[in-house]
Amino acid sequence: MKTIFKLTLSAALLGLASCGKMLEMTPPSAIVAPNFWKTAGDAEAGLMNAYNFMQNPMWQNFVTVPLVLADDVRANSGGNFTRHEAFVATPVHGNVQDVWRETYFAVHAANDVLANVPAINDPALQKDRVMGEAYFIRGWAFYQLTLLFGKIPLPLQPSKSSGADFNLKRSEVAEVYQQIFKDLLEAEKLLPATQPNRARAAKASARAWLAKAYLQQPQPNYTLALAECEEIMADAQYRLLPGASFGDIFAVGKQNSAETIFELSFRPSTATEGHGLDGEFVPYQGAGFRVRPHPKIIDAFAASTGDLRAPVTIGIHNNNRYIKKYEQAPPTTTNRGTQAANVVFLRLADIVLLRAECLNELNRTAEAIPFLNQIRSRAGLPPTTAATKADLKLAIENERFLELAFEPHRWYDLIRWNKAVGTVPNLTEANRARILWPVPSRELDLNPNLDQNPSY
Repeated sequence: MKTIFKLTLSAALLGLASCGKMLEMTPPSAIVAPNFWKTAGDAEAGLMNAYNFMQNPMWQNFVTVPLVLADDVRANSGGNFTRHEAFVATPVHGNVQDVWRETYFAVHAANDVLANVPAINDPALQKDRVMGEAYFIRGWAFYQLTLLFGKIPLPLQPSKSSGADFNLKRSEVAEVYQQIFKDLLEAEKLLPATQPNRARAAKASARAWLAKAYLQQPQPNYTLALAECEEIMADAQYRLLPGASFGDIFAVGKQNSAETIFELSFRPSTATEGHGLDGEFVPYQGAGFRVRPHPKIIDAFAASTGDLRAPVTIGIHNNNRYIKKYEQAPPTTTNRGTQAANVVFLRLADIVLLRAECLNELNRTAEAIPFLNQIRSRAGLPPTTAATKADLKLAIENERFLELAFEPHRWYDLIRWNKAVGTVPNLTEANRARILWPVPSRELDLNPNLDQNPSY
């Protein structure tokens, strides 16, 4: 692939047609650009293109890699996971290059929608919704990219065949976050309150990413993040599932639960499993698996006596403890068949704990405690004994460690709390700069205006 900025829409869609695992939303296999962007169907097809490109890096790299960077899993085989765990990934490693390229595919597809849909004159077109979803996808993409790479280019228009827009410089992180906020706020304004399923962005989806971005930026804004959390929790369509149903959040056939805010949807395949993550995490028939729970999280659940989340979070098979949240069939199976579970990226428990964190940081500790206790009560645990701001901060951090174990939040939590160094194995003051990934070599070769991150 020569460049992320020179793709045409038709080429992007033709490339997509070869992807084996997709959202339950099927785009056309090809588009002839001059005859496109005329109807409501064209707008929907272009939007599905953006969603599908959103899926490509998200379903695995944005789940598995943050896990091995953090302290709740460890890699137990060679390859990219081991390199990331050791913080020795280089600009030529495959998933470093793929994440950059594929996420910018989503940006490109979203830009096509945003540039072309306003001119479509079709009474059947739900223009605000389509535009809102495109803004959501672009804001999400920029957010994921800046989390991993820091400074990034910000293409805001469809790419030109002349390539004049190819040599974009990296924007400073503060500028990137301003664009993220702009996109997600526009998405929040335009998106409907409800969608047919949780794999389509609704208002709460934008609000959740906004809350996380407000906190993840270099200077966290607890007030703005709190307001987004409050809006989500005031929406009656979202609620915590009972403790006995905790496993339903992640289970095959239980998609679109009341607790999830945004998830990736996969359709079953006759050839293989849906999202494929269980192949990384579950020791089917005792076979090798590449990522396993770290002893630290195993010990944490062992100390959390009576925790209803424990058997759903960590399984055991042939004396192997494994990540159970992504299990799509029992480890004893010889054929995972056509089953497919969704991948949950945003859910209400995350937002409840963020609300507690914001309140505590705003010196409203007494108001924060009940929200922490909501999560503990659902898990079958007694109320927290923390009463001071400092103690409650630690209690919230520990609860996020348990509640959100093996979901792609821990690494970014540690960065936000400035605790990655000293907590994560293999990350020291000497290699702190490697919190950021390297800019891929092929992008540096193609774009003379890109510069490399320190230490690479």
